[in-house]
Amino acid sequence: MAEQQDRANYSSADISLGNGAARKIYFRANTSDASIIQQILVNRQYDLGRLRRSNELKSFLERQKTTGKAPLVIDAGANIGASSIFFAAIIPDAVVVAIEPDAENFRLLSMNTEGLRIEAVCAAVSSTPGLARIIDPGEGHWGYRTENLTDGIGANNAVPRRTINEMYRKHSAQCFPFVVKIDIEGGEADLFAANTEWIGVTPILIVELHDWLLPKRGSSRAFLQRISPLDRDFISIGEDVYSIANDLG
Repeated sequence: MAEQQDRANYSSADISLGNGAARKIYFRANTSDASIIQQILVNRQYDLGRLRRSNELKSFLERQKTTGKAPLVIDAGANIGASSIFFAAIIPDAVVVAIEPDAENFRLLSMNTEGLRIEAVCAAVSSTPGLARIIDPGEGHWGYRTENLTDGIGANNAVPRRTINEMYRKHSAQCFPFVVKIDIEGGEADLFAANTEWIGVTPILIVELHDWLLPKRGSSRAFLQRISPLDRDFISIGEDVYSIANDLG
């Protein structure tokens, strides 16, 4: 009964996922939620088929099937779950880890991904473990940021910080890395600052950089420094940068 009441508090829409399936999506009316659904599930912002290397990526997935493992997708900054749902729909047999730090966004994320092969995690992605607090800069539900806490200071209503290395280790027996999508409102400065071994084993990174949102803070610098020495393509599509490994074999 409580779950039904919770769903009744939100608007909903039936969205076609483009693979013969449709799914009901819950969202907050008159907020940024509707534009996020439009951008990701209707306009297909993360459609890998737009890439010139899409056939190579499909071949990579086919070869990996022989390992008996599933492709792992990390959706960092999952918001209400539209991107997680999209990746689950377009990548056969994928396991998606959807990371979202804000409690209300996470409530919608959990409802929207129920029954799918998606692990919803209420946490902030980071280069180091620990705690973080949520900051609302007034940009809307899509624009929440996190700030790392030290020594438990300001730990009320804090969320755990999770590293991508940690998530890879947790799923290593059943999955192989495939996609990491990162849209964390400037948090990429911290994420790429240290402990970035995971990049070298990740075929596709999709990153939204936020120098446009946070001028003169150099939030994209650490990402560019980590990526530039590696043998990877660097492709800009819309708001996102795609970094694709050139050694997929």
